[in-house]
Amino acid sequence: MNPFVRLWSIKRITRRGRLTSCLILIALVMAPLVCALIFSDSMMEGITSKYIYLSDGHVQINGEHLTSISSMIGEENEKLMIYSADEVTSGYALMYSATNTSSVMIKGVSDSYFNELRMKQITFERNTEPSSSSIKGIAISRATARKLEVGLGDRVALMIVPDDVKKVLRPVLVRIDAIFYSGYDQLDELLSFIDIDYAKELYSDDSSTTIEILVKPDYMEKINDVIYAFGLEHDISRWSDHNVSVYENFVTSRQMIMIILMLVVVVAAFYTASVAQQMVQDDIQDIAIVKLVGSSNALVRKSAFLSVYAVTIAGMILGIGLGLLIGCNLGPILTWLSSLGMQSLSFYLLDFSINIPWLSIALICAMLMIISFISIRISLIRTRIITPMRLFTSL
Repeated sequence: MNPFVRLWSIKRITRRGRLTSCLILIALVMAPLVCALIFSDSMMEGITSKYIYLSDGHVQINGEHLTSISSMIGEENEKLMIYSADEVTSGYALMYSATNTSSVMIKGVSDSYFNELRMKQITFERNTEPSSSSIKGIAISRATARKLEVGLGDRVALMIVPDDVKKVLRPVLVRIDAIFYSGYDQLDELLSFIDIDYAKELYSDDSSTTIEILVKPDYMEKINDVIYAFGLEHDISRWSDHNVSVYENFVTSRQMIMIILMLVVVVAAFYTASVAQQMVQDDIQDIAIVKLVGSSNALVRKSAFLSVYAVTIAGMILGIGLGLLIGCNLGPILTWLSSLGMQSLSFYLLDFSINIPWLSIALICAMLMIISFISIRISLIRTRIITPMRLFTSL
């Protein structure tokens, strides 16, 4: 690097003023951008996992001959990349307590349903007191228990919504044997679990029974291969088919977040160009002097460019570090805010694993650097019109 360029660039960087404010601004812009990317990506992935493992599975098989299909899956699960295949009977009901009501989906499952992967998504508080009553047990969510003002061992009434038009509404009485919590109240308050044999008594239509399939974690990208392996004669669907609005909302939200963040980056990049232009305005006499002693326009532009661009990159790195620090601690922060009684947090997942979207962060950084590069170069074109004669006109 030319000694003149290096020395003048260092002088500008170390001089307090607009470059310092530029660094702080870029850092303050990048920190929330990175934090927002971590939050949105981790939140969406966490909510998706809740729906998959607790509500619908990766793939559902409906229709006739489920027993033979389940047997075939058990024999060929290695070939089909399947982690588990569980028979589930489900239907809807209105749950009544002495004080309130709640609409829930009743899922009849076997003891093996809550395998290792599902237990990573949910925690249970169980009633350990033995009961000689013939009343069947049910597991409800903490959100539902709070809404109905009930606890372990209490009894609630269910008004079963029939799965056949020929049937009529029928009430049953159940006992709360377990209360679960997944961290996402919006899903929890819709779910409840009972024994599958009892569920088949309540919902006897064949359409109410399905097989939920979980794909092995290493084969998440090959769900289509699992679907094709069963052939087209079976009624097969994915979790996104059962939650179309949720899935489309995730896709739209991700796109909108990226568009908004990119617009913020564009504004920040043009601010750096404004700083470069103002810096040239402040240094008119200095530029005229160095041109008087023989410096070229190219060297002057290069020095100014390096000064602003180096500060931009430094602010970007500082902002990324700050954003990662905050983003990696979002879980405890949200949990603490929830404990203060902020009801709006019930719409968010509080128990999620942090996922750092390096590709999105790299895209944002690349965009900031490219737009800053172009805008700064354009703003420095006016250094050509600064000549040694400006020394005399400014006197």
